[in-house]
Amino acid sequence: MKGFVIRYKTRLKVVVLTILIASTATAAAQDYRYEAGVGLGISGYLGDVNQSNVLKNPGFSGEAFFRYLINKRFAVKAGISTAGISGNSADFDNKFPNGEQYSFSARYYDAAVAFEFNFLNFGMNDDYRKLKRITPYLSFGIGGAYSSCKAFALNIPIGFGAKYKISRRWNLGLEMRARMMLGDKIDGLSDLRNMKSSFMKNTDWCPTLMLSVSYEFGEICKICHYVD
Repeated sequence: MKGFVIRYKTRLKVVVLTILIASTATAAAQDYRYEAGVGLGISGYLGDVNQSNVLKNPGFSGEAFFRYLINKRFAVKAGISTAGISGNSADFDNKFPNGEQYSFSARYYDAAVAFEFNFLNFGMNDDYRKLKRITPYLSFGIGGAYSSCKAFALNIPIGFGAKYKISRRWNLGLEMRARMMLGDKIDGLSDLRNMKSSFMKNTDWCPTLMLSVSYEFGEICKICHYVD
């Protein structure tokens, strides 16, 4: 009877240990399909009245975004953002016809979709994928911006940044994004030197430097989907 009790306890311990190991492995293997976050930062401007120092008159910028996580290397990001821009030709050695001086202060609102590429497999799971908690990344997309100067312009956002995984679901991000405006009126100024603007000529650039925090959700069903 004593031997039976010992064997029963031993088997019970083995079962409990197996369940704990399996549960831990399952938790460690969790992957998520979606990510949402917000960011704050500073904005700059390069255009008709500022052609050299992008941070001469920094403004405030903010964003809210959503990511669709294709896999550990690729994602699609959609977001809305706002940024303040300003400039004054008196601060630089710009020479305009008839000695005119120009200045402006505006805020634009932007909506964009971008494709992102992580240089490393981004994540925390310690498995065959050799996931990394930090990775640099590149992004490229298309967007549209409307400014308080009552001007609208399509733009091409080009970004470079880094992501850091605080925990399995929470991420930190730092990104420098340059928006090439496909137009010359986002600052309310155009053709100041009597040089006619066009789709790719005399365009304004509106960069931002943004620090963000995001949360992953929508756990992927391992039984229903193949996860690589």
